[in-house]
Amino acid sequence: MPPSKVRALPDGRALVTLDGELDLAVAPDLVTEMEYAVDHVSPHLVLDLTAVDFIDSSGLTMLIRVRQITEDRGGSLVLTGAGEALAHLLSLTRLDELFVVRPRAEVVGED
Repeated sequence: MPPSKVRALPDGRALVTLDGELDLAVAPDLVTEMEYAVDHVSPHLVLDLTAVDFIDSSGLTMLIRVRQITEDRGGSLVLTGAGEALAHLLSLTRLDELFVVRPRAEVVGED
């Protein structure tokens, strides 16, 4: 499972940093981790995908599920750190119309 790290941002959102591959082997566990972050840190999540090397349909489904979880709890989801390949995949699947995608510096306030 790729490690994830959760920390609270000054504005009250939870920054979740993902690393490695988002695929069938890890997606269910990551959904559980995201539910924990939403319930115990903040319903407003920022997923930092800078260190994600690979994402398949299970990983995309996980992102959609996390969005549903945040919305069900009155929160929000922002994706950041999406590299060129992931940005292209989101565009190709038209998920760029579903997700809010922002540059990391804009969302996290760091360079």
